[in-house]
Amino acid sequence: MTKDSIFILEADRPTGVATVCALFNSGPTQSNRRINVKAGVNPNSSPEVREKLSQYGAEVIVIDDPHNVKFNDVHKLMIILSPERLDAGFIYVDAASRDRVPFVLLQSIVLADERDDYVGKKYAQLEAKVKKMITKECNNISENCENEDLKDAHIHRYWAILRAGIYDHYLLAFKDCIKKGVLDLPIGNGEFAPIAVEDVGKVAKHILDKSENYYSHTFTVTGHELFSGKLLAERLSETLHHKLTYKPCEDDEHIREHIKKYINNPVEVEAVYQLFDFIKEDKLKFVSPNFTEIEKWKPKTVMQFFLENKNEILNY
Repeated sequence: MTKDSIFILEADRPTGVATVCALFNSGPTQSNRRINVKAGVNPNSSPEVREKLSQYGAEVIVIDDPHNVKFNDVHKLMIILSPERLDAGFIYVDAASRDRVPFVLLQSIVLADERDDYVGKKYAQLEAKVKKMITKECNNISENCENEDLKDAHIHRYWAILRAGIYDHYLLAFKDCIKKGVLDLPIGNGEFAPIAVEDVGKVAKHILDKSENYYSHTFTVTGHELFSGKLLAERLSETLHHKLTYKPCEDDEHIREHIKKYINNPVEVEAVYQLFDFIKEDKLKFVSPNFTEIEKWKPKTVMQFFLENKNEILNY
């Protein structure tokens, strides 16, 4: 087993691609590091995404059936899940236990232990399973034990959980109204700190690199600036040179239609809708601590994100 034998599931998800990219673009200080990354992808993943993962340097493996996956000689496992495949996470955790994976990083969602929606409950169960599996399987074996098989079976197991806050790209669900000059986020007076997918990938890469510093911890990562709807509209008006007025929407169906146009998975639609509710209730009014050890890490700002997508938003 190589020191850096890493398996990422499901790597065709946006944060999976971002994590693989970060692992292979670590800068000159780690350019000579040996690394072996396997990227597990869903059968319906696009050829473009598979090609991108391969170009970064990962070995792409199509997982037709989660029950058949094996993690032999895997030192670090990262589990990323699409909302409609959350049950596969339990299968992956059992397989990690069976194959004695020393470190498991689960990408979860913000406030997983406080949510009562389907996605929140599933992630809470997964988090509990990861913690229980690691604790249960790490048994103390006496040095005087004469059974060599038992000695070999002993392995220290560790876990970390990374909860991602609300992604900045979810705001593109409201691009039609933004073009018309109205930012109609359904968040009332709430505040939140959107984060870029690329930055979640960089944090995940950092935890995989320096896993010994993050054993047995749950981290929530957000952007580094709090926005209210009013402040976001003001800043976007300046950045996009496009006059915006903040007018929070109260029509549930209108909100869902916004999100459905941007996200085609019904389970994810409801999960995103729940996030906007949390913002409105001021449950996402916080900024996570910086991962200051990440060399030269400059998180993407929300304004940078909107500038990158200006043409799509305004149809230039």
